[in-house]
Amino acid sequence: MKSIEPIDTNQIKDAHPEAWYAEKLTTINGVNLKYRVMRDTTAQFHQHDDSPEGFYVLSGTVIMDTDQGSVTLAAGQFYQIEPGISHRSRVVGEATLLVIDKFKD
Repeated sequence: MKSIEPIDTNQIKDAHPEAWYAEKLTTINGVNLKYRVMRDTTAQFHQHDDSPEGFYVLSGTVIMDTDQGSVTLAAGQFYQIEPGISHRSRVVGEATLLVIDKFKD
């Protein structure tokens, strides 16, 4: 079996200047790994009832608001949202992160 080619996330970020962009990099054992770029934006509150969602911050600062409070994440930090928890992400400036989930696209 052949490995996939290397993916340059810096090229993805540079090619997408919009406020919010996400791209699925791969799926491993049914789990999606997505690269997200956020610039001066706030997502809408939402929740997932079937699966947790994980966020690993690569650069910048991401604020995760939940119905249980807010958490500020810096580069190198990971945070998991459990099913049924209403949440949104906010970024002032620019941040990049990996999103780990099992949701269908």
